[in-house]
Amino acid sequence: MRVFLIVLTVLFLSSCATGYAQFYQAYPDSGRTLERRATPAPQVPTAERASGNVQDIFATYLRRGYNALGYSHFNSGAAESDNGAIAQGAKIGADLVVIVDPRYTDTQSGAIPITTPKTTTSYTTGTATAYGPSGTTTAYGNATTTTYGSQTAYVPYSVDRFDYGAIYFVRTRFQFGAFFRDLTTDERQELQSNKGVVVTIIVDGSPAYDADFLEGDMILAINGKPVGGGESMADALLRHKGQLVTMSVMRNGTILSKAVTLRD
Repeated sequence: MRVFLIVLTVLFLSSCATGYAQFYQAYPDSGRTLERRATPAPQVPTAERASGNVQDIFATYLRRGYNALGYSHFNSGAAESDNGAIAQGAKIGADLVVIVDPRYTDTQSGAIPITTPKTTTSYTTGTATAYGPSGTTTAYGNATTTTYGSQTAYVPYSVDRFDYGAIYFVRTRFQFGAFFRDLTTDERQELQSNKGVVVTIIVDGSPAYDADFLEGDMILAINGKPVGGGESMADALLRHKGQLVTMSVMRNGTILSKAVTLRD
């Protein structure tokens, strides 16, 4: 029975042994992210653990200058090793692997039927007396009977299952160093304009950081030309890469003018 329990355990552990690789998903712009990496890929990426809301984890590492290549997410009853996530990170050229603390989901229980052969052997002996003209004779004999069959035993199991996840990051070169979004309806009403973007994240040590842009700033124009939205902002940054530009910014209802030198 001990052997069957070991086999059962191995089957459960091997079913998701490559979960981080098997369930990896690349982000659509991962190719561009790799092109903008700041340093060559390490042989073994750095690994860190994190917990909490995934969006908060993303924001934390974006502020540190990392962009995400992709992620792994799966549910498993195996005790997943961090080495699986690190190996997947090395495979895709990540600088950093952020392993999300596993989250318990449920316990699955049941029984596995194990059928084994069963052989039964019986032995019989006997005597016989024969009568004849010369008297009586006693004969002795024995026989062996073998019966072939099977028997079924039920091996109980109980497996705790967890959600596992990892996010794979690359440190990238940031031309400006700010992430932004389009204006909401309320913000357009406040500005009485459809033009502009809102800064959501500032990357530490970037041109935007050094120029003291803040999260929540509304960027309205670059070199006097209104910014039409997120796509328009990105295009303008590309056109002016490596240049000193002036941005019109609204902060808490006050219009500011900020000069910033964009990186190549």
